[in-house]
Amino acid sequence: MATSRRNPRPEPGTAVPPTATGEGDTGGTGTPAAGPAGGRPAGSGSGSGTGSRGGPPKLPPVRLAPREELAAAARVAPLLRAARLVACWAAAGQRHGTRDGLARAAASAATAELELTSAELDVAWRVAAGTGMVVVPGQRAAPGPRVDVLASGSTGDVLAMWEDALRVMLGADDLDGMATALYTVGGPVKMDALFEAYMAAAGSRDRRPGQPPRPAGEDLAAGLSSALETLADLGVVELGTDDTAGGLTVTLSRLGIWGMHRHLGAQGWHVPVLGSAAHDGAAALLTTLASCDAEDGEAEIAAWLAARVPARAAGELIDAARRGTPGLRGAGFAVLDRIGEQAVPAVRAALDDPVLRAHAAVWLHEHGEEAELGPGERAWLLVDLGAGLLEEADPRDVVVELLPDLPLKAQADMVAGLWEVDHPAVTDLLTALSDHHPDPAVARAARKAAFKARSPSPGPRRTRS
Repeated sequence: MATSRRNPRPEPGTAVPPTATGEGDTGGTGTPAAGPAGGRPAGSGSGSGTGSRGGPPKLPPVRLAPREELAAAARVAPLLRAARLVACWAAAGQRHGTRDGLARAAASAATAELELTSAELDVAWRVAAGTGMVVVPGQRAAPGPRVDVLASGSTGDVLAMWEDALRVMLGADDLDGMATALYTVGGPVKMDALFEAYMAAAGSRDRRPGQPPRPAGEDLAAGLSSALETLADLGVVELGTDDTAGGLTVTLSRLGIWGMHRHLGAQGWHVPVLGSAAHDGAAALLTTLASCDAEDGEAEIAAWLAARVPARAAGELIDAARRGTPGLRGAGFAVLDRIGEQAVPAVRAALDDPVLRAHAAVWLHEHGEEAELGPGERAWLLVDLGAGLLEEADPRDVVVELLPDLPLKAQADMVAGLWEVDHPAVTDLLTALSDHHPDPAVARAARKAAFKARSPSPGPRRTRS
């Protein structure tokens, strides 16, 4: 959780450095667990799960496969091939139907001649109509403009049609929730965990206005099996085995990752991509790093810095820290370590910014520069570090990581005065300390300080001097 600016990847038991509280020599910064609001520069989060404050799931950065590889996988997807087969068969006989399905007589003939079940025919027809492989003017099937895309279309045409097929399928059968869950996890999921996600998605569907309730006794296991089969036939998921615990696992394929990345991005989600850091601004870099592992994080930092002269990189990082959350502030100064001495002018200029001053002073001190940091500013920095941790981490873990190795009496005295710190997150931090600090005296001091912080004040809150 808490990290050192010199080593953004945390080690077990790392605590906020003493300088943050007015003790010791050098300082550092804390950053939260994985998530866009966080800022672990070299990364240490999986990117899965939700933030500690009940926010939306944070999407992990993904690496996208080459488009030619994705198009090749889409061309052989069984569901697309079945959709083309149905489209050609229906168009050749000018079968009766609508966009929603073939007429009863035509459907019976299709299941017999094409050796498809009714369910398979229904899915294939929906995809054929939804992607433009077949059209039904006057309720008679005719070849659509995309009927030959699989065989002779360009890479872009194939991917566009596959994406339309994915959109058709995600709009039905609760597949959207399940595919999103797989993307959010960012790796293989055990079948029992996926079943729980599927049930949650099914319950969400039932609660939407206008959706009829599910029939009593519906077999959700059979529904999950059918949903997985559909996603696998479209090339969205792959099945595997868990070598350690046994049993089946499900994960998004490379084609599925690409498709869900596009789908979620169109819905407004932040969908970071590994390998794109060099073209993004500093804020996007820091957000992506929050969910990277150490190796990917270092690669992103190196690519981003290589595309900029040091002075420009330092200026962008300072600006992102100024505009960002507490977690991003800590992350920004951590990446500034990679620039080193050439970042000193930009960091020294940040001393004039009230939001950045404490972070800048600690950074300069670490790099052998003179910079004063008063007790009030150290207290503000402690709160800011704690706020960064609370953006994503469990409050119990924040309490363990945040406070320095001081005697409990000193911790209680320090916490008791934090209510005077002019920081928007001071009440949240004090509440976390009061609820989760293992020492009753420290917890009591935090509770009293939180009460004072919430109480109306006749004048502006001040920092302790």
